[in-house]
Amino acid sequence: MGKEKKQKEQPCPSIIERKTGRLIQEEEYGQKAIYFLYHHFLGRLLLKMIFARPYFSFLRGLYYNSFLSKKEIAPFVEKYGLSKELLKKKYQSFGEFFSRKEAVYLREAGKLPFYASASGKVLAYKIDEEGRIILPPGVQKESAGKKENFHFLPLEIKGNFYSIEKILKAPCPEFLKGGTLLIFRLSLPDYHRYIFPAEGKLLRTKKIKGRLDSVRKEAAHFKAFSENKREVSLLELTGMGKILHVEVGAMLVGHIHNHMELKTFSDKGDQNKKKNLGEKTTIFDRGNQQTFRFTAGEEKGYFSLGGSTIVEMLSDKIVIDEDLFENTKKGLETKLEIGERIGYGKA
Repeated sequence: MGKEKKQKEQPCPSIIERKTGRLIQEEEYGQKAIYFLYHHFLGRLLLKMIFARPYFSFLRGLYYNSFLSKKEIAPFVEKYGLSKELLKKKYQSFGEFFSRKEAVYLREAGKLPFYASASGKVLAYKIDEEGRIILPPGVQKESAGKKENFHFLPLEIKGNFYSIEKILKAPCPEFLKGGTLLIFRLSLPDYHRYIFPAEGKLLRTKKIKGRLDSVRKEAAHFKAFSENKREVSLLELTGMGKILHVEVGAMLVGHIHNHMELKTFSDKGDQNKKKNLGEKTTIFDRGNQQTFRFTAGEEKGYFSLGGSTIVEMLSDKIVIDEDLFENTKKGLETKLEIGERIGYGKA
């Protein structure tokens, strides 16, 4: 009886490893503390007054970027089963270890491949012709007594609704309608550098200020996406049209570091055509006016210490692999590796 109760209390697997098809349950770093902060009155008060404030992240960063934090590297590698080879490198701090640079290999090239921008857990949704986020066909929902083969987001979480408009703090651009939305959730053991998913040009950028909140499930990620500090980039991918790439900061993340100063060039032709790009000026009214060329797999930037999230909004010119949608419909996140092919351009 006791054994049955124990089995019952174990959480169901919520992640599927794409490489092996194995179902896994991820153990979150500081899971009990996160649960307390989001599910208890005192915890929510402390979160609002202290832990979600930028100064707390700054103070934690001071420690993790000091030599005093080196002692935490070995236990971390052991706890999460990371490669023991990492212990052979002489990192000066846990922060340096966390934001380490590793070789990235692009896999399964093919024609106009679209690659995973980061290592992490992915959810895939469709964007309908009205700019609403929906679960793909096959998920039935009761509406006014009728069964419909879709489920609209924004999600209602603790009385709040979240959508593309709240993520961007602007209307959904026309070029995204009929496209796809991908959410890459990076937890602490994941590699925290990210790449460009295909070759192309970075056209505009915008920083959106916000508080640092957790992007874990207990924090209800759609709320975090609409309120956290984030950086929005408008990319034009060769043969795939335009996409929006959004880096989202989270609790204990010091900064989002992008390498936009690399490979800069002046392209007046593209700047003159910006009014024809289809983006709403309310998204990029103060964005970067220069254009930057990049190659597929080139590093775009990295996150400082903490769990983080990347949201990518794609046009209908990019076809994302069906297994990502199928897993999302089943309530499963798909565990991917950076540089893995997850779709292709139609052109």
